[in-house]
Amino acid sequence: MPELVGRLGALVRPDDLVLFGAPDEARRAEGAAGKAWLPTPRALLALAQAGARVPEAPSYEVLRRVNDRRFSLALGATLPGQRIATTLEEVREALAAPSPGGNWLLRRPHGFAGRGRRRAREDEVLGAARAWIEASLRSFGALVVEPWVLREADFGWHGFVSREGRLWMGEPTWQETAPDGTWLSTRPAKPGELGREETERFAEALAQAGAALAAAGYFGPFGVDAFRWRDEKGSLQFNPRCEINARYSMGWGIGMGERRPDLDPEV
Repeated sequence: MPELVGRLGALVRPDDLVLFGAPDEARRAEGAAGKAWLPTPRALLALAQAGARVPEAPSYEVLRRVNDRRFSLALGATLPGQRIATTLEEVREALAAPSPGGNWLLRRPHGFAGRGRRRAREDEVLGAARAWIEASLRSFGALVVEPWVLREADFGWHGFVSREGRLWMGEPTWQETAPDGTWLSTRPAKPGELGREETERFAEALAQAGAALAAAGYFGPFGVDAFRWRDEKGSLQFNPRCEINARYSMGWGIGMGERRPDLDPEV
C-alpha cells in the first residue's frame, strides 16, 4: 500500500489521508472532505464509514456507461476497422478485414491496466480464442475490435467537468507503459514530443470527451489517452482518443498541475 500511495504523486497532497476501505479505517477521517478514485456506491460507503464528508457523485449507472469503451467509440472510430462486435460471427467478420499489422485486438467494454483484452487473428476465432471471445460476449454483450498497431509513444491529457458542464483542461503528459498496456509512469510532455497537428487533434478529443461526459450526466475528473503509431507503410499516425477514463487516474495530478477544481468546494 505505501508503494501505491507513492505512485499517486501529485494527486495526493502532504496532508491528505489515503483510505483503502479496510475495516480498521472506521472514523479515521472524521470531518475530512472525501474524494473517491471512482465514486461507486462501495467507495462512497467507505468514505462514510471513515467519517469523511461524502461528495456528490454521478449515479452508478452513469459511471458504468461513461467508463464503457463503447461510450468512447460512439464519438467516432479513431483507428481503421475499429468497431463493436456482439456475436462470434461479427468478431470473425471484423477480423477477416485487412489490418495494418495483420493482427487484431479484442477489448472488453470494461477493463483497466491492460486487462480484459486479447490479440487474435481470424483463424483463431473458432480455435484458440473462441472460449475467451464467447466468455466475454456472455459477460459483457460485446467486444471492441480494433487493429493491433505498433505504438511509438503514449500520451494522456486530463481534465475536469463540472455539474454545469464547465470544462477545465490540464496540460498534455507523456506516459510510460508496459507492452501489455499497463501504466508505469507519467510526466509532463516535453516541448516537441507532440506535433502541432497532434496537439490540436488531442485538444479537440479532450473537449469532445468533456462535452459528451457532461451530456451523459457525468461530472468530475477525467482523462483521455492517445498514442502515436506506425502503419504498414512505415508512416507515423496519431490516435487522439484511444480511451476515456471518467475518474481519477495515476497521472491526473501531474497533468492538472495547480489547476485543481476538484478541491474547490464551489465547483
